[in-house]
Amino acid sequence: LVSFNLEMMSNNTKNFYFSIPSDQSFVYPTSNFPPLSIFESEVEHSALIIPAKRTTELRKDLKDVILNRPKTKSINQVEDEDIDDPSAYRKLVLNSGSDVLEHSSIVELLKSDSQIRTSTHTIKTSYSDWTVEKVLRRLLPFKETPSSFETVGHIAHVNLRDELLPFQLIIGKVIHDKNQPRIKTVVNKTGRIDNNYRTFGMTVIGGSSEGNWSNVRLKEEGCQFDLDFRKVYWNSRLAGEHRRLVQLIQHDSPGCIVADIMAGVGPFAIPLTAAKFNTTNIVVHANDLNPSSHKHLNINRKKNKCKNLHTYNIDGRAFVHHLQYQNVEFDHAIMNLPASAPEFLDAFRGFKGKTLPKIHVHCFTGKDDDAKKTAVARCEKALGCNLSNVSVHLVRDVAPKKNMLCVSFTLPESARSLAKISIPVNEYSLDDGECERACKKIKS
Repeated sequence: LVSFNLEMMSNNTKNFYFSIPSDQSFVYPTSNFPPLSIFESEVEHSALIIPAKRTTELRKDLKDVILNRPKTKSINQVEDEDIDDPSAYRKLVLNSGSDVLEHSSIVELLKSDSQIRTSTHTIKTSYSDWTVEKVLRRLLPFKETPSSFETVGHIAHVNLRDELLPFQLIIGKVIHDKNQPRIKTVVNKTGRIDNNYRTFGMTVIGGSSEGNWSNVRLKEEGCQFDLDFRKVYWNSRLAGEHRRLVQLIQHDSPGCIVADIMAGVGPFAIPLTAAKFNTTNIVVHANDLNPSSHKHLNINRKKNKCKNLHTYNIDGRAFVHHLQYQNVEFDHAIMNLPASAPEFLDAFRGFKGKTLPKIHVHCFTGKDDDAKKTAVARCEKALGCNLSNVSVHLVRDVAPKKNMLCVSFTLPESARSLAKISIPVNEYSLDDGECERACKKIKS
């Protein structure tokens, strides 16, 4: 089932790579990884023997012709040269090319200083010197190979295209090899994000899959987060948005109250209330429907010694109604569920709080010229009234045709006169009559 091709390239190096299998369901095992000797090479470069005291000067003057390669030294000790005092000299390695010594700067330097002379330097490379991208280009029959990945603590997360799935274990091995010990496990996303709990299927394709491999500990903005990556949502690429919104709220007013409606494991709630940062006595009511997210939110609350953080585990709409029934006057509401957060704005119809909160709604949009208008229109439709003084912030580029935005606005006065929605009774979302009693039991 496994086929390899070994060809001699024009540069006299061997290119050892896998063929595309006829059966796309087949996955190459790591036992078929080629011998590491195919990554070994020796290349002779032109070099200059220079006085050690002129190293800094000449490194700057000859920057256009000096070897510039990751993990490779361009300045070396002098050895095996016919020099009385080798310690007084250094060997400066030049770029490859037979004509590099003919470069005008080198020609002039050799004429002006008799202490400088030409030499050669052999550079040996092995598997450890190759980057992920270079290794995969050598092995896989594709022009474009996956070399970047998202990190969540000790886990590297990739989202491989279908044509790369037969090579997923090879890719996972290379990513793990090149990034250990920082990366202990490599996973590939195997399904869409679930809109209820924001989790997705994943397969371990590299590193360890034993025990609690998915239990992650990471730091963001000085706070520590513990989570189970298989059971909760976390995206390290949103660190900038977490910081932006936290700082915006912190600067708003001392002692403000925040409703974090889809809080996850606390990327907003924890830094807002962590003991070492919460100098303005901000109060956060943080909710998430996912029981695992709620569990880790409480774990992170304790680890970061959060004060004034109250946590809940119910439906987002029920949570908004509950805060009103409990007469919680919140100044900000965060709705970080980009796939469907705008639709949850209907929970603010018939709002009875004295304070009209500023609401921050995350959502996905296209990249057309009307994307921002479309996002605002989506919020208006769900809320049931027009918005004014809206600000729209571009959070990040998600995909070639997809952006993530944050729509911020103050809840309109007209929302008060709208008919309040009824909330279905089930184990997660409760109707208005039961909401207060149930939330009192689960509030921590």
